[in-house]
Amino acid sequence: MIMSKNELQERYAAFIEDATEEEQNVMEEMIRGWEGKRKGQYYSFVGSWLQTNRNWKDDETYEVTIPLHKGLENPLSMVHGGVTATLLDSTMGGLANEITPEGKGSVTLEMKINYIKPGKGETLRCESKVISKSKSMIVTEGKVYNDDNQVIAFGSGTFYIINL
Repeated sequence: MIMSKNELQERYAAFIEDATEEEQNVMEEMIRGWEGKRKGQYYSFVGSWLQTNRNWKDDETYEVTIPLHKGLENPLSMVHGGVTATLLDSTMGGLANEITPEGKGSVTLEMKINYIKPGKGETLRCESKVISKSKSMIVTEGKVYNDDNQVIAFGSGTFYIINL
């Protein structure tokens, strides 16, 4: 059952009352993302959670950058591997969706990731390029970079083209 607004406000207020500084910072980042989604800055709640900044780097390279914060870390104080995987999927899939014909979209069919270094710093940036495109599938590759422009992970993805 969904909580009423009053119940939700009471629960948030009780949580904030005893929140640590770290918990307050994570809540601030989440709220910033939700506000961005409400304003149309992000397409999904996943995008708002990551606070994605998407753009074309050049004619072939699609790029997504995310700010890092405690809410994205694992217990070892580095970016959680699932966040890195989601960044790769969002970038490679975002590229696939950008190049599908009108009235079509793409969904992840398969993805392979190699993790090389821990994700640390202020931001992570992922770049993706198309490897192959057919009428039914798009194959992409992606690389995730840290603030020092070092590759921390790379992967490939296959995206199935669907009718919307």
